[in-house]
Order: sequence, then structure tokens, then C-alpha cells
Amino acid sequence: MRSGPVRTFAVLTFGNWLSGAYLGLAAFLLLTGAGDGGDQTTGIFALMLAVPTGALLLSVVNSMGSWAQTDATIWCILACSYLFQAFLLGLVARASRRRRDVSGEVRASQMRPGRSSATLAVGDEP
Repeated sequence: MRSGPVRTFAVLTFGNWLSGAYLGLAAFLLLTGAGDGGDQTTGIFALMLAVPTGALLLSVVNSMGSWAQTDATIWCILACSYLFQAFLLGLVARASRRRRDVSGEVRASQMRPGRSSATLAVGDEP
């Protein structure tokens, strides 16, 4: 299977524990704080999770006027903000993993068959 930009975005957004935990928390807070019967405190926390990008997008919608301030617009802004921030968290997780790999640790998937990690030196090519 080819690795294209859509697959890379999906893997970075949904394929690590950090992004998954963030999206799970966002979904939980949105589901418990949404609607008329929802808890307002959890709704505020759900909005606070989307602060950096969500606030920017909400200010753009507010500048457009009242015609753009619908419930569907707000939900789409929150969803896009959560996905973008999960993508950024995926990039951070990948960068920290690569930094750890460069610092001398060798993954099992990078080793040649028949060699243990104890026989590889830091400068050896796997």
C-alpha cells in the first residue's frame, strides 16, 4: 500500500496514544457538555481544549456576522480544531520518538535478523 499524504495525516492524527487520548478526552467532554441538558462546566473544558486554533477560527466566524454563527458552524470549528491539534500532537510524538532513536537506541524492527540489540554498537548500521 502506498503512503500518501492522506494516510500520513491519518496515522499522525489517530495512530498514537497521545493523539488518541486527546481526541478521547475531547469527545467525552463534548458529549457530556453538549446540548441543553449538558453540564456547563464540561462544556467550558471542551472549549478550552480547542483554545489555540478554535479561538482563532471562532473570531473569524464572529467577524463574519450573525449569519455565520450557527450551531453547525461551531461544531465544525471544534471538530477541525480538535483534529488539527491531534495532528500536531502526533508530530510531537513522532519527533520525540525519532530523537530517541537517533540518540542511540535501536528499534527491533530496524535490526537485521540474527543480531540482538546487545551486539549492536551505537554507531553500527542496523
